[in-house]
Amino acid sequence: MSSLKQIWAILKKDIVLELRTKEMLISMFLFVMLTMIIFNYSFSAERNDLTKFGGGLLWLAFTFTSLLGLNRSFVHEKDEDCMDGLLLSPIDRSLIYAAKVLSNLIFLSIIEIIAIPIFSVFFIKYDYTPKLGLFIIGVILSNIGIASIGTFLATMAINTKTRDLLLPILMLPLIVPALWAAVTISGAIMGGPYGHNIAVDVSNALKLLVFYDIVFLVVPYGLYDFVIGE
Repeated sequence: MSSLKQIWAILKKDIVLELRTKEMLISMFLFVMLTMIIFNYSFSAERNDLTKFGGGLLWLAFTFTSLLGLNRSFVHEKDEDCMDGLLLSPIDRSLIYAAKVLSNLIFLSIIEIIAIPIFSVFFIKYDYTPKLGLFIIGVILSNIGIASIGTFLATMAINTKTRDLLLPILMLPLIVPALWAAVTISGAIMGGPYGHNIAVDVSNALKLLVFYDIVFLVVPYGLYDFVIGE
């Protein structure tokens, strides 16, 4: 079986399982919606213009939502001994990482596709649709970074008794560069007129995200065989 078929087999298993239970998607959706409701009442969004803070609020919600999803992505594998089956199967363990990154990326993207329009209606008063393509690129690159490092660290945390606590402690410091870039891009595009200085900031943030994604895809991929075997 080719590497792509092996990745697809694991990815398909995760997708089918989630479609049957919907535990991760429902919990992530409820969490991000609850976060937006809290933001709405805390900052009186009806009376105050929060456009300039939109990028920060958006990624604050997505960061903690992603932590919830990443933890849930390995719960079934661990509690139902599915991970043992994967480890015993004749498959390169690094391909397990690739499949898990893809599944986490898909689930996080689904939540964002639903949440971003709702967030824009309630918190953003500036029409950023002319720069929507650039905004989507920034979101995708940010998601890749979060999914890549998050999947790697979730694998490490799942074998500990304090897995729900350990993942945020390990992950939040490491995703600071990606979050800075994501907030910069989203805030600049959502925040109003798009001038030259803002364009330079967005360009630099995109370059940082590309570099971050490459590093935190290649390094965990190479180390995953050691981590998942511990």
